[in-house]
Amino acid sequence: MTSLPMSDYYFRQFEHDGADAPAGRKGRIFSAICQGDAPTRKKLATDMALRPATVSDLVMELIHDGLITESRPAQSLQKGRPEILLTPAPGRLCAVIFHFVSHTMHCAVVDLAGTILFETTEQVQADKIDKQGFIDVLSSLAGKCTAHIPGSAKQCGYALSLPGIVDEPGKRWVYSAYWPKLSDFDLSEVSETLGHDVIVRKNLNCELRARTSRRKSLGTGKTLLIHWGIGIGAAFISNDRELVLTEGFGEIGHCVLDPLSTVSCKCGMIGCMEAEAGLWALATMSQDQSIPINEQKFEDYLQDCTDKSFLKRPLLLMAHTLRNLTLTLMPDEIVLTGPFVQCPETFQRLTERFELIFPEGALVRKGRKPKIVSGRRSKSDELVGAASDLFRTEIGTLCRI
Repeated sequence: MTSLPMSDYYFRQFEHDGADAPAGRKGRIFSAICQGDAPTRKKLATDMALRPATVSDLVMELIHDGLITESRPAQSLQKGRPEILLTPAPGRLCAVIFHFVSHTMHCAVVDLAGTILFETTEQVQADKIDKQGFIDVLSSLAGKCTAHIPGSAKQCGYALSLPGIVDEPGKRWVYSAYWPKLSDFDLSEVSETLGHDVIVRKNLNCELRARTSRRKSLGTGKTLLIHWGIGIGAAFISNDRELVLTEGFGEIGHCVLDPLSTVSCKCGMIGCMEAEAGLWALATMSQDQSIPINEQKFEDYLQDCTDKSFLKRPLLLMAHTLRNLTLTLMPDEIVLTGPFVQCPETFQRLTERFELIFPEGALVRKGRKPKIVSGRRSKSDELVGAASDLFRTEIGTLCRI
C-alpha cells in the first residue's frame, strides 16, 4: 500500500467530536483509507459506526474525485465474492516545488506520496542575478515542469522553499548570503507571473515539518534542527501539533555571542556568529585558499584535513549556541546537519565542548538534556514539507462535507 507522508497533518482538519459527526465525515473516511490497510466499505462502516449507505455514497464521491481507487484482492480464501478494497490514489494531486542547492535552482513535480514525477535544474550566478532575472528563471523552470504533469493529476499550486531569512506570511525573501541582489524580495508578484497560487516557505521549516511527521512513531517531543554550512539557521517544532513559525525565528547565525567581535557580516551587522563560523566566512578569512565555498566539497575537504585548528573558535561559538537554545527552547532532540558535523571528529569535539560548558551538575540543566545527533539534509523531506500546505488545502476543499 502506498504510504502518504504528512497524512496526520492533512487530516487533522477533519477531526470532530464523534466519527458520525457530519462535518468532515468525507475527510475522515479518506483518512481511514489512507492510513488503513486497504479497508473495505464494510470495515469502514463498522469502524466508524456509520450507515453502510452513507459510507458507500462518500466512497463513490472520493472515487469520482480521483482520490481513491478500488480493486479486488488478487487471491481470497473466503467463500463467495470478495469485498472490494479501497486504496489512495496519490497521483491525483501534485505540486510544483522550487528549491535551491548552492547556485543551482531546482524545480520538481511532487505527488501526494512525495514521489518526484519530474525535476529540472538551472545553474545561475547567484551573486549576480537580479529579481527580474530570478523570476524569468522561475517561469522557465515552471514551464518545463508543468509540461510533465500527468493529465489525470490536478496541480495544487507552487511552493518556494528558500534559504536564509524568510517572511512566510508576507511572502518576502528577506536575505540570503548566496543571493545578495534578492534581498527584501516581495515574491507575491510571482503568483501573477506563474498564473497560480504560490506559497513561500523557509527550507529548514519544510524539512523539519516532514521529518517530524515521518518520525512521529519514535515519540520525539520537541525537535530543534540546526543547519551549519554556508550559513547557520534553525527550525523548531513541538509534537503538540503546531510548528513554531514566528517570523524571523531560526536566524541564529545572526546572533552575537562575542560583543567584542569586529567581524562584518553580509547582513550588514557586526559580530554575527555566521560571520565567524559560517563556511563563507571561514573560506574568506582563512589563509588556506583551498577551502571550498561549497558544502559538499567542504565536507570532503574536512574529512581529509589533518589540521583542524581553524575550527577551534567556530566550535566554541556553536557549543555556546547549543547551550543557549537548550535553555531557551528545552528541545528533546537537536539534529545537526551540514558539512561540519558530517566529520566524526568535528561532531565529537562539538558535543564534548557542549558538555563542558553545560555540565550535568549545573542546576539549570536539570531536566534539560537533549539528545544531539548528526544528520543529513533531506531533499525528500524538504519537498514534502514544502508541498504540505498546498495538499492540505486541496484535500480540505475536496473533502469538505
